[in-house]
Amino acid sequence: MSNLESLFDVIKGWPNSSGLHYDFKQKAAVTPDIEEGAIVAVEDESNVPVVDVHTSAAGAGGNFDHPWLVIQGSDQSDAEFAKKMTCLKLRTGVIFKVVTAQSFSIGDPVYADAGVAKPTGSGEPFGRVIDLDPTNNTVTVES
Repeated sequence: MSNLESLFDVIKGWPNSSGLHYDFKQKAAVTPDIEEGAIVAVEDESNVPVVDVHTSAAGAGGNFDHPWLVIQGSDQSDAEFAKKMTCLKLRTGVIFKVVTAQSFSIGDPVYADAGVAKPTGSGEPFGRVIDLDPTNNTVTVES
């Protein structure tokens, strides 16, 4: 079951706007469970693609980050049943809204730090802020 009190939302890129999505298992050693709205990176675990929370990093030799957005976290019943969470590939035209305690301004670049969207970081940002809602503490990001 979804979290009915969640303010997280995908505005563009899912389900009918051809966003690249895939279902991944959570990396075995990761705790707590990864929830919707987290930024993750795909890793190899015994030749199986799994995800872990992501922190933006400087691209070495043009090798940029490839972050994904969790749209169905491992705490939701569908993901619990399937043992996988659904993720959208970022930097593909996706627009999403996520709750944040960070202080953003419209136009700010957005980076990931331990899976959380932040206004500062290293490397290439995965998106930019296009709207703010200080009443609900949400930020809308275009990636």
